[in-house]
Amino acid sequence: MPNLALISFLAVGVALLWFVRSNERDAQRDALVEDVLWQEQVLRTEVTNRQTQLEALAHDQVRGDLSEGSFYGRAATIMTASPEVIAIAFANEYGESVWSYPAQALAPIQQVPAALEPMQRAARIGLPASSPPFNYPGAGQVVAIAFPAVQGNNTTGAFIALISLQGLLRTYVPWWIAQRYQLAFIDIEGKVLAARPDQLVSESSGLNSYDIAFDPPGYGLRLRAVMYQTGWPFWQQALYGVLAGLSALMLWSLWVLKRHMQERLSAERALQREMNMRRAMEDSLVSGILATDREGRTLHVNRAFCRMVGYEAESLLGCKPPFAFWAPETRQHCEQVFEAIQRGESPVKGFSMRFIRRNGERFDVRLYSSPLIDGEGRHTGWVSSMTDVTELKREREALKASHERFVTVLNGLDAAVAVTDRSSGELLLSNRAFREAFHLGEADGAFCALPLRETDPDDEWRDPVLGRWYHNHRRETVWVDQSPVWLDIATDVTEHKLADERERTQAEKLQQTARLIAMGEIASSLAHELNQPLAAISSYSTACRNLVGSGQITPTELDGALEKIVEQSRRAGAIIRGIREFVQKREPKRSICRVGDLVDTVLSLLAAPLNRHDVRLVEKRDADAAELYADRVMLEQVLFNLCKNAIEAMVDCEHERRILTLETRAREGWLDISVSDLGAGIAPEDVEKLFRPFYTTKPEGMGMGLNICRTIVEHHQGRLWVEARAQGGSRFVVSLPLQAERTDAARPTLSADTRPA
Repeated sequence: MPNLALISFLAVGVALLWFVRSNERDAQRDALVEDVLWQEQVLRTEVTNRQTQLEALAHDQVRGDLSEGSFYGRAATIMTASPEVIAIAFANEYGESVWSYPAQALAPIQQVPAALEPMQRAARIGLPASSPPFNYPGAGQVVAIAFPAVQGNNTTGAFIALISLQGLLRTYVPWWIAQRYQLAFIDIEGKVLAARPDQLVSESSGLNSYDIAFDPPGYGLRLRAVMYQTGWPFWQQALYGVLAGLSALMLWSLWVLKRHMQERLSAERALQREMNMRRAMEDSLVSGILATDREGRTLHVNRAFCRMVGYEAESLLGCKPPFAFWAPETRQHCEQVFEAIQRGESPVKGFSMRFIRRNGERFDVRLYSSPLIDGEGRHTGWVSSMTDVTELKREREALKASHERFVTVLNGLDAAVAVTDRSSGELLLSNRAFREAFHLGEADGAFCALPLRETDPDDEWRDPVLGRWYHNHRRETVWVDQSPVWLDIATDVTEHKLADERERTQAEKLQQTARLIAMGEIASSLAHELNQPLAAISSYSTACRNLVGSGQITPTELDGALEKIVEQSRRAGAIIRGIREFVQKREPKRSICRVGDLVDTVLSLLAAPLNRHDVRLVEKRDADAAELYADRVMLEQVLFNLCKNAIEAMVDCEHERRILTLETRAREGWLDISVSDLGAGIAPEDVEKLFRPFYTTKPEGMGMGLNICRTIVEHHQGRLWVEARAQGGSRFVVSLPLQAERTDAARPTLSADTRPA
């Protein structure tokens, strides 16, 4: 019976031990799953944080705030704060490195197509991407995460961070996790890519390990935790057999121990959940948290604060003022703020302070403080939150400076600038030139009815009140509040119009003088041309008288002689009419004219100058039959002026070099008329000035002839230029379109004042 009782007791004890062991394994399994889930969340949060940092770099690069130097500085800061990051780079859509820290960090990736393709995809489609694990020289298995830099609809590239899997485990697996389990990253085939510790632990059963997918980066990557072996010792089993007699005490002890373990496990789970929640909340903050006791000793800092000042949490805990992150130049101000916090004087808007990072960089913060109350309601210290406002302050200062520069430039303009509301006509903005031009005060802007509203855009108008002329350029645009407005830029052109009027009057006087001078030169041509028809008329009249006196003439012969007299009279009248049209002022009249007739008329006018200066004329007329739609008299004037200039250029030359060459040639719808001489020629530096108004190389010249000739030719849609001849002298070429379309009605009418003298 005692044996049976003992056997029964042992059986019950063994069953009880098995039950306790089973519960312990279940608890260990639950703790394993919970710890793995927590650890996976921590690691995934860190990877997500790296992606967020890449996103910040991409946004700054798109806004133009990220230079190559600032990229290297920020990359170094990220890699210092995150040891698992082994490289940061900016690459184009083909995976080619633009910036890289350290240098050539992307070279190994370009050898792995499977790792390169997600990076290229991120740059092409504008979405974040990651790569499958791959071996990186000197770092083992790594993954690459990429975030694109998107500007509008264009992707300029992607920021890439290389994360070491071994570095993730080494940095973010706490000691108490590493004491319980071995954590490892495995691929889709179960191959271990990285582990902590490096020595692999064998698995006795599936209950001792737990896998969970790790995404990002994905691609089948999993996080595995293997529990260290906690087998049942042999000596303990023997001890339980030896101490079988102490059954009652052992049963009671086992029962108490079991209850204590359950309570402790529940407390640990609750504490673990609370710590995880607290740590997650603190790590998700972007504001720095600093907790001090009532004496100012540092009790706690969060990760954001450590990143902000560049110090590790261990080096900050227990420190008292003055703190290392107080800038020397603002230490007195920081002490005053700290004393105010100790007195409980914390304004609602907080304090503005300047701190210094560990690397010596200054930055501005906005600090808010409140009392630190413990669970029993006691005031144990102070907790301060601070936000880095360096960039915000810099942007405000830059915006203010930009506004001041804009106002300075706007007020420095001579043109009057105004912005008015399209619907109400309210003056929204004006510069100093506008207010001075229209006699407006600073307080009149919002209520002023603008004179520019009554004018057509992009037109000249006259202010009826001030009598000034303005050229106004108007453009529709959008104001800062997205309302439609008019932008008017008015330039005072009163002086220009007066100058143009004076120039026009002076040009008229010069042209009239030039015509009178030309009339004297043409008088000799007129006498030469009229001599032939008058001599012919005299001869025909004498012959008629002789024949009539002899009575041998018939009516038919008399009629033929009289017809010839009439023809010569018409010829003399035509010569006088041509000279008259050449001299008098008139409006241009276009018609179909034959090139040969035009040249004949000019040569007839040049007979006297050619004879007077003993100049030989060489004609190469290959286009006499061609026709032009032009003002014949104006073109005759152009050719006459060019020929006269050529004759005058050869007055001082030797007799055998006084050769005037007139050539006409038709080519592909164009007529070229060239006038060549063998004179002294034109200096290269004078060629560009030759066609300017009032520029002349003649002592008695006025400098208007060639300028007016070019104006007439361009009015006929042609060109006039000068060339230097190889044998000496110059060649002036007039190029005109043959039978040009009669579109002169749509073009400005050329005044007779632009005819050459």
